[in-house]
Amino acid sequence: MTHENPPFAIAVEAGSEGVGPQRIRAAIAALERFGVTIATFEDIGFRDLRAAAPRLDAIEQAAFAAPLSGATGLVPLIRVSAVEPFHLATQLATLDYASHGRAGWIGDVDGSEIEAAAFDRPPLDGSEARRTELDDTIEVLGRLWDSWEDDAVIRDVETGRYLDRDKLHYADFEGARFSVKGPSIIPRPHQGQLPTFAPYGSAAPELVDVALIRERTVLEASAAAGQADSQGIARTIIEVSFALDAPGRPAADRAGAFAADAQAAGRIHYSGDAAGLVELITEVASFANGVRLLPADFGADVQELGRAVLPALRRAGVFTSPRAGEHLRDALGLAHPANRYAAQAL
Repeated sequence: MTHENPPFAIAVEAGSEGVGPQRIRAAIAALERFGVTIATFEDIGFRDLRAAAPRLDAIEQAAFAAPLSGATGLVPLIRVSAVEPFHLATQLATLDYASHGRAGWIGDVDGSEIEAAAFDRPPLDGSEARRTELDDTIEVLGRLWDSWEDDAVIRDVETGRYLDRDKLHYADFEGARFSVKGPSIIPRPHQGQLPTFAPYGSAAPELVDVALIRERTVLEASAAAGQADSQGIARTIIEVSFALDAPGRPAADRAGAFAADAQAAGRIHYSGDAAGLVELITEVASFANGVRLLPADFGADVQELGRAVLPALRRAGVFTSPRAGEHLRDALGLAHPANRYAAQAL
């Protein structure tokens, strides 16, 4: 069972184009200090293969942040059309181990000609092909994470057995563009299943734990959140790009092109003082389970977020920070899922 009154989550985008270790170190330190629920990591992808600056992909960013943090959830955005599902399952499970149960992931799809050329694959044409790719990947990840029962590792010195082989299972998945036999090569993650986030409408509702709502207005976001809830999706998070007034740096001076990009991406955008963002997030909390905030300028905007916005939300009882050592599923009010193969064995 999930919580009837789940905590309200504050997620903040920590990744950026060309991001390196020092930037990640500073970003995660700030987000931990301010007590946000989740740091998300979105890399540049394949938009410009000529980019000369070294960069970490989203999973590498989250993995680097894992030992530097203790409470903030770590959620990379993965373009599933650019990865091999079996390897992705092990990478994300390893991230869950490295973070002691604080990992999740955002499933997305590119499938463009640029990305396809990098892997010598045909591009994914049309929304149906992209949705099938994401659905198949989410399904096979879940099967691979469940392919080890929680008590599969027995470490029986007397018989020399490390594993109980009867508690390992084949994934046996056949999809549109790939097949996976399994089982996984590492044990089931701490959380059993990592929370799966996806843009609303991009995947089958029954496969998604958290729908990311991308709409241009609060009214549209409220309607979409209601639809997601009626489809049985456990949690909804509204995406908001923002720029905040800071001493000597008005938001209007920094938000021009960024606001246009947010509108093009279909997101709500806010520019102005901290009080206005508090009011916006409070309104969102009346119909959704969280916000994913994308700052125009991480340094300036996140400092102002931590100084004036989050304390006001705490005082109003809208938001509480996650506890150190708490699993991300717990921070989101999601139950620990049963293993599908163990249930069948019974």
